Amino acid sequence: MGCRPTTGIDGSPDQPLIEAPTDSSTASTTPAPEGPPRPEGAIFHSELVRATQGGSASYLMAQIGPEAYRPQGRFEGWMITRVWPGDPGLCAPGCDLRPGDVILSVNGSKLETPEELSNLLARIDQLESVELTGIRDGTFFERSHAVLPDPPID
Repeated sequence: MGCRPTTGIDGSPDQPLIEAPTDSSTASTTPAPEGPPRPEGAIFHSELVRATQGGSASYLMAQIGPEAYRPQGRFEGWMITRVWPGDPGLCAPGCDLRPGDVILSVNGSKLETPEELSNLLARIDQLESVELTGIRDGTFFERSHAVLPDPPID
């Protein structure tokens, strides 16, 4: 579950603008060290909890606006209509979820009923990965996102 980092006009990741100090009494221009790099496709546990407000199915549904996807009248999955509009910074760098994506299953479940989603979210603290199958622009995809412990805060 996620979205993409924003990029600048040249395709490079957006970076905050930092003004150069005007004299030697101002703070150093050396950037603060960053934590260890995020493994590709990984989700930190706190991000998953934040994305679901601690496992709330109704909150998650309000954030992604799922609509039943029923080709030929039969339920197949959920079409995402939005991605955390009130918290666009939530999505981890490199994660990939877009409006228009159809989620066919999460961790092997079609999540056809609210109870199935609630049951999945009830196990949020035990999830070691999030396995998605879906359709994007008519093409089937499968993605696996490891759920990692939060990195230590320095």
